[in-house]
Amino acid sequence: MKPAKKGKGLRIQTGDLKGRVIPSPVSPEGKSNFTPAIFKKSLFDILESLQLQGRLNLSDAAFLDLFAGSGQIGIEALSRGFAKAVFLELAWDRYDSLKGVLSRLDREHLVLRKDAFRFHKDFDLTQTHKVYFIDPPYSFWEKKEAKIKAMVEDIVAEESGVAVIAIQSPTALNWDGFEPRPFGRNVLNVRVLV
Repeated sequence: MKPAKKGKGLRIQTGDLKGRVIPSPVSPEGKSNFTPAIFKKSLFDILESLQLQGRLNLSDAAFLDLFAGSGQIGIEALSRGFAKAVFLELAWDRYDSLKGVLSRLDREHLVLRKDAFRFHKDFDLTQTHKVYFIDPPYSFWEKKEAKIKAMVEDIVAEESGVAVIAIQSPTALNWDGFEPRPFGRNVLNVRVLV
């Protein structure tokens, strides 16, 4: 096996942390599935539109980054004004890296080394709205799509205050209430609940 490759870093695009670089997590296979800039822009354009319509107040909203990896999306959310971000990452090296990055930011956050399939709700958050970003490794989609769908259905049924669920996947999801938006090899699947 080849030694792990260390990435160069991911840059925060907008907000008061704009320009800061987040270290790329170590990838044992030398592969990455980082979220493309156009994808991030589209996601945050949707959230900004909801805010402008008065349907989402970012200063009273929590952003939940499941399968966080580098934490780039959750940190971008904090930079853009979300009150708090919750990060779930199971891999030790990515979890440790994320904890280090977040400890240097003066932002309210919770980072947990937990399995998102089992611990995706009940974080005792005080924020009125919650935005879930779900980006499991693409290898999960071949064998665990039903498990991912069950997790999403559980969040919708059991969690209060869910405003938006956004899922990054390799193909469009034909799930109830989700609108797919393709971006090359990535699809942003969004369900707005507010």
